[in-house]
Amino acid sequence: MKSAQNNPYAPLQYGALEKVTDSVYLFRNIVNSSIVVGDRGVAVIDTQVNRRMACRVLQAVRRITDKPILYAINTHYHWDHTNGNVIFHDEGAEVISREMTKGFMVNRAPRQKAFLRSRGFELGDDPYLPDETFQLETQLDLGNQPLQLVHLGKAETDDATAVLIPNEGCIVSGDTIMTGSFPIFGQPVMNEGLMGNQDWINTIEELRSHKPDHVLPGHGPLAHDTEIDLLIKIEEYFLSEVRERIDSGMELSELLVDLESNLPDWIARIAEVWGTPRYAALRVYRGLIDSPEPGWQHFKPSVVPSADPREVEENTANLDSFEGYRQAAAELGEGGDIGLRIAVLREATRQYPENPASWTALAKTLNQESRIVSSVLEKGDFFSEARTAIQTALELDPEYAPALLLLGQTLITIAYRNGDDPATGLAYIHRALNLPLTDTQIAQAYFSIGLANRTDGAESKAKAALAKAIKADPKFMPAQLANMV
Repeated sequence: MKSAQNNPYAPLQYGALEKVTDSVYLFRNIVNSSIVVGDRGVAVIDTQVNRRMACRVLQAVRRITDKPILYAINTHYHWDHTNGNVIFHDEGAEVISREMTKGFMVNRAPRQKAFLRSRGFELGDDPYLPDETFQLETQLDLGNQPLQLVHLGKAETDDATAVLIPNEGCIVSGDTIMTGSFPIFGQPVMNEGLMGNQDWINTIEELRSHKPDHVLPGHGPLAHDTEIDLLIKIEEYFLSEVRERIDSGMELSELLVDLESNLPDWIARIAEVWGTPRYAALRVYRGLIDSPEPGWQHFKPSVVPSADPREVEENTANLDSFEGYRQAAAELGEGGDIGLRIAVLREATRQYPENPASWTALAKTLNQESRIVSSVLEKGDFFSEARTAIQTALELDPEYAPALLLLGQTLITIAYRNGDDPATGLAYIHRALNLPLTDTQIAQAYFSIGLANRTDGAESKAKAALAKAIKADPKFMPAQLANMV
């Protein structure tokens, strides 16, 4: 997703269609979908992160051809590749996956969803389950366009499927291949991924043995030898470096500090979208050590900055009201001390646990400060704590307008960034608008409504809402920025 202008609130282009061959297309988004056209019809491979995005893939198919969509294929069970299944099922497509994939969509879903919700993702209903399954390999035909669905080995997930398109010289890899940013080497709550052995690298080499002209990856730009070589190089680096530190007797906390402080430049400069070096180290560590559940990673140090308890005490010792804590935190924010700012607001919730304002202030600050990290998974450390704080505020007072407003803003921002449905966030905003608000809060509400309308592609409605925001508070800069496009 990218904006046509350097403006954080501009209309977004949700996905871009890239022609790979005359019959194969890559729909690039935060997760990729692939489209293959034959004489009889179409196959869509991986059905997107949410149903709104799946509808956009469907629209992209219809720009290419009016042939029927015969198959929707899931390369693995992860929700970001299966959430749009129902859209293509409703179009008449047969949803196909490995038998293992269908099983994982059921029995690994609770653990996966709990992890992703802790990262701030709104997942909605469970994905539609495949209609047909196979064990290790099967073939489909789109009409002079054969597809070979093959399990080449374990990769990010144990159920990884590759789709070979021999007439086109293409392979759709799913998350066996990821490009363009630091890869996610497996969710730390799952017993799979980069497990401290060569399995994933062996799977990549098996994929390369088919000598494809193009590999369509699960995330990122089209892959060729350069991109695949880099992925293997990253895997080999972490397998070696983590093993070396374990062998030297390092505990996990020491290992992470030592590894992260000594990353070579070629790794440190890789952009982070999903994966991070910390997640990679944790994944390999759990695959190498003996434990009651080998591979399961329950511990992940938070990226939320911390503060020395003595500094917290020094900065709060003379405060005798919540407003004092709020002001102290604001001054620390101006000084750039993020960890101490958050710690002061946490202390405010301990001193004033029955005041919804203290919990709302903490949540708002956590959301704001999440900007210091790039990875959407690492941001979850901030979002998880913020969501708990908002919920606490609303449990104390279900009609506390600032908390309703903040929750609505949060959900709409997530929908805007992911191309999802903003309706749930809008409901909270409208609840807040029925309660007493300051002029700035009214501006925030209408700005969020404008952003929701922009997410829906209703630009005239977006402009009308932004005008109301600016009228309520002409100094509210987000509305001014959003209105400039």
